[in-house]
Amino acid sequence: MSPAAKDRVGPRDLGIDLSGGADAEVFRWLIACQLFGARIKQEIAAETFRVLDRDGVVTPRKLADASWQHLVDLLGAGGYRRYDESAARALIANGKLVVDTYQGELSKLPEGARTKKEIAARLQEFEGVGPKAAEIFLREMKTVWAT
Repeated sequence: MSPAAKDRVGPRDLGIDLSGGADAEVFRWLIACQLFGARIKQEIAAETFRVLDRDGVVTPRKLADASWQHLVDLLGAGGYRRYDESAARALIANGKLVVDTYQGELSKLPEGARTKKEIAARLQEFEGVGPKAAEIFLREMKTVWAT
């Protein structure tokens, strides 16, 4: 195992259990991947996820309805200061995308997709989720979504 792989923060490190494919856990993992996708230290991204999670805002509906300032404050508390304003906007937009497009259930995202590439493209419709974040997300989802 490479040193980078050994030190990589995964869903279990964040208290996320993907084993059963529960929609809430899958969404929490997407938000974590969004945070990890920015050019920021993974320790800061992990702590910021924990702050958001403790606040209870890491659900599609709660993010969709969250105030921008509240999210900026939470992101700052986690150390995510460099990207706090844009990340807050992206979190709200991503919550709305899941609510509006997938009826609040991220587990519907792969429905009808024929390839991993199609699923990755759908993931990249989320603000702040580029190719690398989609790859990180799908790496952990391979047993859940059969990607």
